[in-house]
Amino acid sequence: MTPEDTRERPLGDFDYSRTISAANEAAALSSVVDAVKRQLSKYPTTEEDDATIIKDKGLFRLLNYKQRMAIRHRRNEKRLLKRTIAALEKQIRRKGLDTEDLQRAGGSTLGEVLPGDEKLGGKQRTALEDRLEKMGLPVDLR
Repeated sequence: MTPEDTRERPLGDFDYSRTISAANEAAALSSVVDAVKRQLSKYPTTEEDDATIIKDKGLFRLLNYKQRMAIRHRRNEKRLLKRTIAALEKQIRRKGLDTEDLQRAGGSTLGEVLPGDEKLGGKQRTALEDRLEKMGLPVDLR
């Protein structure tokens, strides 16, 4: 958001703890999963390749200390990225956001429960929607 979007109000005045819609939440989580997968695909080797190198003691000893530490570090980064993907995908499934029939909020929902939002407890409007409306700003900033 820019200062023009917020009409010079500080970003701290907004409530970011509530979702706008189930589809928005699904899109945000899916975007993070895609970004982490892209980062994982940039490595020249797989985690399994690095593990094979580490397990081959003869080959691993031929490498200098910095090379050995770099391979271990690279393998650990890949493990963390894979765990991040698994945790995010689990969260998507747990929240029921892995369906295609979710709709984005098209402006103020005015108490309407969008398809998919009933899985999140049937919340009708978020605090963010209310504040944006009070400020005269569009609710869905797609």
